[in-house]
Amino acid sequence: MTADLTEGMLQTDRLSVHCLRSRPVDAAARVLFLGGSNFDLRYKRGVLNSDLVHHFDIATYEPRGIGRTEQPDGAWTMEDYARDAIAVMDALGWQDACIIGESFGGMTSLHVALIAPDRVRRMVIASATAGGPVHRSFDISTFLDLPRETAAAKAMCLQDTRLKNLQDTAPDTFARKLAERVAFEAAFADPSITSGGYARLLEARRDHDVTAHVADIKTPTTVIAGAHDMQADPRSQHALAADLPNAVFHQFDAGHGVLFAAQEAVKMTIGALRDATVKTANPVGVDIR
Repeated sequence: MTADLTEGMLQTDRLSVHCLRSRPVDAAARVLFLGGSNFDLRYKRGVLNSDLVHHFDIATYEPRGIGRTEQPDGAWTMEDYARDAIAVMDALGWQDACIIGESFGGMTSLHVALIAPDRVRRMVIASATAGGPVHRSFDISTFLDLPRETAAAKAMCLQDTRLKNLQDTAPDTFARKLAERVAFEAAFADPSITSGGYARLLEARRDHDVTAHVADIKTPTTVIAGAHDMQADPRSQHALAADLPNAVFHQFDAGHGVLFAAQEAVKMTIGALRDATVKTANPVGVDIR
């Protein structure tokens, strides 16, 4: 199967976002993919390399503060990010959709499900927690003040604890991985870091907390964790699944990037969302340019 790919700016009633749409030839369930805090579609396109694009009508976009998406004035909150996601669905003409949320996108997904439960048919949340003082993900904004190579090394070992052992036992291999990470960080910096947008996103992320409301989220949800992830502790991810009324939890031998690092995680995501149906047909002529 092949997919029709469209990419460009999408105007919503809140802001203009850089949006990507991948539609298989055959009709499929609609899926909104919400990426992590550094989700710049110039570099983060793992979803396009997965089998997800062959099974679902997928839309995704760069969140405010990142890449080419507009950066509104004022302080941003997690509710802003959730309402941005709803506005994207509105602009696409989607009455409802399944949501896949990875890392920061998983946090956003939980807020969407609280604000507009009727718009979310099912969710898959990977590498994300409910937040708050007990289950908060690591505050990665602390890396912004570090030299780029130092920050990259710390982030790598945080997101996959196995890399700390690699750093000690195979320093040349670790150095190659570090060089790749530093190159990504350097490219990502312009414009997301230089504009201040990334810092503003991380400030909103720091206040993520739905722990008092998790029991109100009735959306069928699959929570996927990597056993070696210390950015989002697997124990906190398991606690999220346990507190959600209609959720299942799965853990894989992977780090923070479990969703695309573990093929079984992709297969599980497809299985969890494949049977979801749509309420209305896609409108004709949605303008992504």
